Amino acid sequence: MAAARFVFDRRLVLQGMLAGAAAAAMPAAARAEEQADAVLLTISDLHAPYARLPALLDTIRRVRDSATAPTALLLNGDIFERGNVVCLRSGGAADWAFLAALSAEMPVVVNLGNHETAILDDMTMFLARADHAGVQVISNLMDRRTGRFLAPVADTLGLGGIKVSLLGLAATNPFVYRQPVRDTLTFLDTAQFVADAYADTQGGSDLAMIMSHAGVAPDKTFIDSLPEGTVMQGAHDHQSFELRHNGVHYFHGGSWGTHLGVLSLNRTADGVATRYRTEAIAPTGGDAVLADLIAAQKAEHLTDADRAVVAEIPQAFDMHQSILLATEAMRAATGADVAMIGHTTFGAPLAAGPLTRYDFDAFVRFGGGLKLAEVSGAQLADMVARANQFAATDLSGRTGDYVHVAALDIAADKTYRLAVNGWTALNQTAYLGTEGLAFADVEGLELKAVIADHLAQAF
Repeated sequence: MAAARFVFDRRLVLQGMLAGAAAAAMPAAARAEEQADAVLLTISDLHAPYARLPALLDTIRRVRDSATAPTALLLNGDIFERGNVVCLRSGGAADWAFLAALSAEMPVVVNLGNHETAILDDMTMFLARADHAGVQVISNLMDRRTGRFLAPVADTLGLGGIKVSLLGLAATNPFVYRQPVRDTLTFLDTAQFVADAYADTQGGSDLAMIMSHAGVAPDKTFIDSLPEGTVMQGAHDHQSFELRHNGVHYFHGGSWGTHLGVLSLNRTADGVATRYRTEAIAPTGGDAVLADLIAAQKAEHLTDADRAVVAEIPQAFDMHQSILLATEAMRAATGADVAMIGHTTFGAPLAAGPLTRYDFDAFVRFGGGLKLAEVSGAQLADMVARANQFAATDLSGRTGDYVHVAALDIAADKTYRLAVNGWTALNQTAYLGTEGLAFADVEGLELKAVIADHLAQAF
């Protein structure tokens, strides 16, 4: 269903608003937090990263304690992951424990993502549990059944004498929501909603902040309309970057708990100055209580098939390196010249050691068929130019969805066999920047099986 044109009704928006390590050992960026008037810790796209969740909890507490300033946590959507069978089978027991532990220690604000219903069939179920856990939820998602906002569209935090206003934006593509959920939701045009609601939700604050789970492409439709000094926490595309664009401080914080964002706030004569940094999260260790809970949930819910070892990984790989192992598996299996695959098909990067089926499913989130197409060198060069967007240096180089591809020399007068997965072919405009490429099915090959076989033989 298409995004609805939102006719602004101030009563509706107001209803939505009311509904609801010693210093010497620290790097300079961390030491600066000691002089901050307030600190906002930021996370996006968690997706039930059980390997890192205990370490993430410990890191949040450590950064909060070292800051010695009022601190709050902003979690920008996608807490659960259906492909994590422990999360699915336990009803997210570890994820709820993580949220409850944090909300007992600091304000926690969640902006709804499309995966809040990954393991639930109704968004109101998440809202009820979040309220019980002491978490404040915001979103501009509307409940089609009632015609009302599901949660407050905005919230206000008072930290260190700074009034921070938060406006929540949701992803508007119905197909990123599970079928039982999408038909219960009404999606508002993102840019129009911001234009209509910004002044009423952000007026009177010291710092105006948008928590957007819409994604880079929708964010780019309204970012130039925002007043200078606005801060925007992006999400949904699993990207990681920070930039200043026409006076707007815009950042995305990655995914799967690999990083914690730290936004320091300082009052100045001109308003509020912001500094942003990220802290890497270890894939092991962390809070013992949460780690024990996760271990108990895994013992209860993992089957022998889930624990079966797919491959022995000799070293840790970063996300791009991990995905390039998958693209090589696709290329070799199909006999293609080059293979590409969308970045959000993947979750956690490959860690050293035995890779169980459970771990493999955290790495390759979705399966499906493989497809081939013949492309000219010029077409391929255009696709490669918009690929690997983790390396982009400015906003113009980011489109949201993108593919990972290995470096290659391209001859303009040559024809290439291109292999992609089914989702990339179906959404070629978003991922490849093309229209009408004729992809043919590759019979007998399935994405996850091809990658698993390649990893088993490669090491």
